[in-house]
Amino acid sequence: MRNLYTALERATGHTAATPGLAGLVGGLLTEVATGARPLRAVAHPLGFYCLPVLRDGAHGVCVHVFDPGPARADREIHCHSWELKSSVLYGRIGNLRVRVHDEPARPTHRAYEVHSADGIDEIRPGPRLVRWEPLAEQTSSRGETYTLGAGEFHATLLPDAAPAATVVLGRTVPGPLDVVLGPVDGTARRVVRRLCDAARTARIADEAARRISGRHGTR
Repeated sequence: MRNLYTALERATGHTAATPGLAGLVGGLLTEVATGARPLRAVAHPLGFYCLPVLRDGAHGVCVHVFDPGPARADREIHCHSWELKSSVLYGRIGNLRVRVHDEPARPTHRAYEVHSADGIDEIRPGPRLVRWEPLAEQTSSRGETYTLGAGEFHATLLPDAAPAATVVLGRTVPGPLDVVLGPVDGTARRVVRRLCDAARTARIADEAARRISGRHGTR
């Protein structure tokens, strides 16, 4: 399993080697589409379909498929408990880095801790009251890669409102929590991550594989 992570990590480290990355991920998606790699796509609360193709201890690989249809219109500012390297497979993805600072007197948001287990996100209001300001926004196209450290706040954007996909390599690190910004006076809530059935998962994987290979719209 770790060999797969290492191969993908090497491929994402070289923009010029995009065909290698596309071939690796396209092969994984074809395995998902044919049932050779059994997994279910997850309708992620942040507005994309997540195909978790590898879990190996602290390491994980997911393919995120953005469809303008079910994608959320708002940008949700959050940070992860894991560091990530994300490479665009097709379309364009925007990554807005955000600076969050404590502001107990005139806050615009509250920081909520996200505790995930068994497909359920428990989102709990914390004591931290904050404001945020945008920093650099990076838009990446096919073959380009961006990285993000654990605990760094950001928002993912779909600048063209068009289909896009990324392969995300993540590594959990000790210390940071999953955090999302929400209303100052909000309460705790629970979000159930919806699993797609096998047929829907196969269609998502097949369409993504076709877009990666340039065969979208052909049969």
